[in-house]
Amino acid sequence: MTMVPGEKPLPTEFRGCIFDDGWEFDAPCVIYYPWRYRRFGIGGNNGTLDSLVENICYDIAAGKEPCDGGLARECEWRGWGMRGFGRRCRAEHVVFTVMWEVDEAGRPWAEVVSRTESMGPPAK
Repeated sequence: MTMVPGEKPLPTEFRGCIFDDGWEFDAPCVIYYPWRYRRFGIGGNNGTLDSLVENICYDIAAGKEPCDGGLARECEWRGWGMRGFGRRCRAEHVVFTVMWEVDEAGRPWAEVVSRTESMGPPAK
C-alpha cells in the first residue's frame, strides 16, 4: 500500500480474471483483489480488466466510495460465489502493480507499472 499524506493507504496491487461461463460472445471479468475495490465487467478479452483497474484508480483519485460495479447482483443472479474468483483454475488471471504519485495540487494519480498474466491462479 502507498500512503498519500493525510489519506488512507492506496492499493498497489490489483488481481482480476476473465473466465469462460459459456456465454456466446463475451465473458465475465472480475477484479477480485483487493476485496474493497472488487469490480465486475463484461468483455471479450482481458483488456476489459485493464479498463476496470483504470476506472477503480480514477474513482480512488476522485475520492469516490468503492463500488462493486454490479458484482454482488451478478453473483446472486448467476449463483457464483463472491470469494471464489481468485481460485478459478480455468480462467485467465492478471496481476496489476500500480504506482501512485501525487500531483502539485496534492491529488493522487496512478500508473500501471507491471501486468502479469497467467492461466489459472497466479502464484502468491
